Amino acid sequence: MKISGYQMFWLVSISSMIMISYLPIKLAAEESLQDCWISILLGGMIMMAITWIMLRVCMQNKDKTIVNFLKDLLGTVFGKIIVIFYFLAWFLQMATTAKGLADFQNLVLLHNTPMIIILLCMLFLVTYVVYRGGITAISRCAEVIGPFFVFILYAQLFLTPQDMDMKRILPIYADSGWFHILKGTLNSFNYMVDPSIIFMLFFFAENKRTISRAILWGTAVAMFWGVLTTLVLLSVTGPSITAQLVAPVYSLTKFVSILNFVQNIDALFIPFWLLGAFIKLSVCLFILSYGLSEWVGFKKWKLTACLITLVLLAYVIYSTHNIRISYTLKDLLLTGFFYPIIYIVIPLILWMIGSIRQRRKASSLLDKS
Repeated sequence: MKISGYQMFWLVSISSMIMISYLPIKLAAEESLQDCWISILLGGMIMMAITWIMLRVCMQNKDKTIVNFLKDLLGTVFGKIIVIFYFLAWFLQMATTAKGLADFQNLVLLHNTPMIIILLCMLFLVTYVVYRGGITAISRCAEVIGPFFVFILYAQLFLTPQDMDMKRILPIYADSGWFHILKGTLNSFNYMVDPSIIFMLFFFAENKRTISRAILWGTAVAMFWGVLTTLVLLSVTGPSITAQLVAPVYSLTKFVSILNFVQNIDALFIPFWLLGAFIKLSVCLFILSYGLSEWVGFKKWKLTACLITLVLLAYVIYSTHNIRISYTLKDLLLTGFFYPIIYIVIPLILWMIGSIRQRRKASSLLDKS
């Protein structure tokens, strides 16, 4: 199974834009109001830096997945313990996306359909594509869906000029201050993208150097769209309404009306948003099942994917009936400790250890020569 740079670009951009369209804007607006676009911008810059660091780690361990190079750099026992946190992060990403997708369909399409029916249909398709084709099938789907998906999400931002009022974004900084802006960044940046997925996907790259550029460009396209979307949302709805919207980006499509002719573009937005969520879920399910199989030494990773799907289904259904779980997204332990540890601290440590090893190897080769 191999991924080209072109396919990786679409995988990363689709996965990132799906995450940004659901949670970060709402979480940032709740804290920093009309300055939430600054929170999103700062979060995007942080995520770009994190992605670059993780790519350095991947380049130092080109022929290994995260399971293998963590064991190599940190030792078998400690490496196996650390990788569990990444498995947990990917599972939470899947649960958040699956629940958001089910809620979205229940809200705009299938009003009286039980959530379990929506989840069963959706997860069956995700499991099927992972089981039958693995990352090859997922990347080919992304290659086809990607151009239309990105075009639709960018195009809708420029179709509501009559409703935009830039005064809704003002005043900048004065009402919020740096404390609320940074708190909005802390609440939201963890859910913008998941750069840790490249720890697994990089192993399947055809060309390691071109894949690095593709990942950075894919992340940049998504981050730029996130900032632009936040500015448009604020100028159309204002900060108070933006903070209360269940599906902010979808709500923006309802304002589109050009000469009473171009209307109801949500008919285009909905299917492509669902396809994008399908790509995101498929990527997470593949890397989680493949990595978990490596971790336990079980070669049949496709069977692991089926088992993970059942666990995910049970978790999402249970979380919808447990109010406490719905508030964990803003839990300080999660946003202030767990995600910064796996996104910033661990990659920096791995990069330092890898750099030290490379220098030692280089110096030993010089001594021998």
